[in-house]
Amino acid sequence: DRRMLEERIARIEDELEKVKRTRKLHRDSRKRVPYPIVALVGYTNAGKSTLFNRMTQASVLSADMLFATLDPTLRAIDLPHGNRIILSDTVGFISDLPTMLVAAFRATLEEVIEADVILHVRDLSHEDTGAQSADVEKVLGELGIEATDRRIIEVWNKIDRLDADGRARVQNLAERQPAERRPVVASALSGEGLDRLTAAIERRMA
Repeated sequence: DRRMLEERIARIEDELEKVKRTRKLHRDSRKRVPYPIVALVGYTNAGKSTLFNRMTQASVLSADMLFATLDPTLRAIDLPHGNRIILSDTVGFISDLPTMLVAAFRATLEEVIEADVILHVRDLSHEDTGAQSADVEKVLGELGIEATDRRIIEVWNKIDRLDADGRARVQNLAERQPAERRPVVASALSGEGLDRLTAAIERRMA
């Protein structure tokens, strides 16, 4: 049994190395194409894949489950003022990631390290949104991306789930943030606020 497990671990590690090499080839090829990368990150079930689908009009698995998107998905899209970007969806973060999954998890996040803009998608309707945000910032920090990195735009998602008082509170909280760090309040499901999000992406790239 031990030998079988060791052989399986070796196969998985070999497959991960192949994934890393393939992703590096993809990144190298994209460097020859002058399109900036915009990467979506966030706690699992924050709505990243729903936002990706809404922005790209694609059909990507969007499920309420862990690791619904283990493989990053890439799409080229045109922003309102003519800028073309590559939008990248990534695996959802979780707290206290088991050591055995760290290597696989990191392999899916290599897109984020080299991204020009990072969209940190948060579920503002979740009671633990603050703790989830801290978990995401911790993982980004381990990748060398600090919470103060100017590439990061927070997307306060799922406001469609809030009542009138909750929405007013969130909007007020967002407006009180410094202009350069101000989050975008939105709903990936309904599309509300996505015009502000694309405008924020364009401003950040400029």
